[in-house]
Amino acid sequence: MLIPTISFQGRCDEAITFYKEALGAQVKDVAYYKDAPKEFVMDVPPNFVMHSEVLVFGAVITMTDGATTPITGDYFSLMLMLDTAESVTAAFNKLADGGAVITPLAQQFWATLCGDVQDRFGIHWHICTQE
Repeated sequence: MLIPTISFQGRCDEAITFYKEALGAQVKDVAYYKDAPKEFVMDVPPNFVMHSEVLVFGAVITMTDGATTPITGDYFSLMLMLDTAESVTAAFNKLADGGAVITPLAQQFWATLCGDVQDRFGIHWHICTQE
């Protein structure tokens, strides 16, 4: 099983709340550095999320604050395939709130509706119908 992990450098709690509201994500687990053994924590703020597990449309994504040093670069995107054009439009618009539209929603030869958005956390989402 391959599970993507997203690092938020201090904004993980905010991201979890956002994805719960925008996508109906279900939080399975959240562990904070303040609850870890002292020798494990090092110089990470105690209120940072050490590990969280979130279920988004049936897929497990782990989220963390990881470390205080930001990771830069466009290393990946998340593809979200939904059943209807209405659900694609709703998810796209919610993720675009505070973010940026990369490719507007449009019909494509591989899907009835498809588009790309970068959310307020800099995560790139490719959202399409499953047709």
